[in-house]
Amino acid sequence: MQQVVKTLGRTQILYYTKGDSPTLLIHSGTHGDEYGVIDSVRLAVEKYEAQLPDFIYVPIVSPSAVAKRSRLNWGGLDLNRSFFGDNADSEVQANQEIVKGKSLDLLVTFHEDSGPGTKFYLYDMGLGLEDKDSWKKFRDEVGAMGVGLLSGTDDPDDPYLNYTFTEGYHYWSVPVKGYEGGSFDAWATRNKVVKKALIPEIPGHLSQDKKNKVVDLFFQKILLT
Repeated sequence: MQQVVKTLGRTQILYYTKGDSPTLLIHSGTHGDEYGVIDSVRLAVEKYEAQLPDFIYVPIVSPSAVAKRSRLNWGGLDLNRSFFGDNADSEVQANQEIVKGKSLDLLVTFHEDSGPGTKFYLYDMGLGLEDKDSWKKFRDEVGAMGVGLLSGTDDPDDPYLNYTFTEGYHYWSVPVKGYEGGSFDAWATRNKVVKKALIPEIPGHLSQDKKNKVVDLFFQKILLT
């Protein structure tokens, strides 16, 4: 992997690239209160680097939010509701510039749900994993770890969410023009930066060791098959 630093104003975002023709974009650290998964993803990327396709990997999408251990960045923004073309926030713009001119097959952006007793769930935007053996094996092995799978709604109180999951899975197709919203995946599909996306939500209450194992399994069963 090659290390790169994107500097824009007072924002510095460290990221890594593998190869000259990236097809995969990996994100973590979008929300500062979901910092546990950052190390989990780093360990998996380092472990499976040789087996992964060419990629761009951004370990900490919002450095200021992670520094504060907060959902909001230094400008008071939830970065994953702020990816619009006219947003002047330097973290938004830096992340947009990292992928400027790219056409990537897949975005995988790792998050944590920090609520008590939360379960694993996956937003599948356009890939269609539900009936594939890779998803079934992942789902079964996560369950064998003692990690629950969400059946029900993600967050009925969030107007941007309120999606329904079955055994940890929710699918929606990607409209030709992308879809509205301020999440990075919404911006990236609207602007043809990525074609499809996976958004795994790791239960925040898990021990760090178990988070590491869930993320490692996701790489094994989903990203390397």
